[in-house]
Amino acid sequence: MDQLSLPGFELLGKIGQGGMATVWKARQLSLDRLVAIKVLSPRLASDPADVERFHAECRSAAMLKHPGIVQVYDAMVHKGLYCLIMEYVAGESLGSRIRRKKRMTEDEVLFVLEHVAQALAYAWKTTGLIHCDIKPDNILIDSDGSIKITDLGLATTLGGMSLITQTEEIMGTPQYMSPEQISGAPPLDTRTDIYSMGATVYQMLTGTMLFEGAADDAVLDLQLKGHVPDAMDAVPGLSSRMAWMTEKMLARKREFRHADWSAVTADVERLMRHGFPAPPF
Repeated sequence: MDQLSLPGFELLGKIGQGGMATVWKARQLSLDRLVAIKVLSPRLASDPADVERFHAECRSAAMLKHPGIVQVYDAMVHKGLYCLIMEYVAGESLGSRIRRKKRMTEDEVLFVLEHVAQALAYAWKTTGLIHCDIKPDNILIDSDGSIKITDLGLATTLGGMSLITQTEEIMGTPQYMSPEQISGAPPLDTRTDIYSMGATVYQMLTGTMLFEGAADDAVLDLQLKGHVPDAMDAVPGLSSRMAWMTEKMLARKREFRHADWSAVTADVERLMRHGFPAPPF
């Protein structure tokens, strides 16, 4: 989509594009403020029920007011296009930061992890939302250094749309998907996001994704049956406490992961004091 016209907004340029959406920087004329407009691909839905599902999920996301979550301002369907009006975040994604720096320090990783855990704990307690697509490109680093999560609730919306098949862009990103998300084991809870964040932590530490280089189908199979590589093998000098934390978040059986985000935060605090994560039970 090279051109977009939306009443009430001045489009300032395209700032991102993927298989399922295009993101534009725009000025909301009524309030004279910068916003980001995410326009979903028109092929994602055609059933009228999808419109209500889209609005329902956006209403849930709009209820969330937390400094670590990109604020949803509005949602609309214009000429068949699903448009999400969001807070504009100046800065870069965590994915861009990793691609630029390759590896991040343990202190940097713990800083990001702590803020993501706090934000997603708030979302779960407030509305029962889980993200279902946590990955570096959905974690933003604002120009002041603050951490913000974007697309909260959007993966659930897209997953329910009638014309969507089970492809990578809809199910999630294979390298970050939890085993129960892949197998469709209900119900999903915060532990699936904890696994995805564990995969993100692994990438921050090592500079590589889980099972990088394998085809998507192979990655999905490895998430279910394979062995997660030891981060200490990839990063000489990595502390054993950080490696243990990563392994705990990436436990194949969710009962061996952190029970919730408060448990993740407690372990982050232990690591910041140079302690070790609590046992997983």
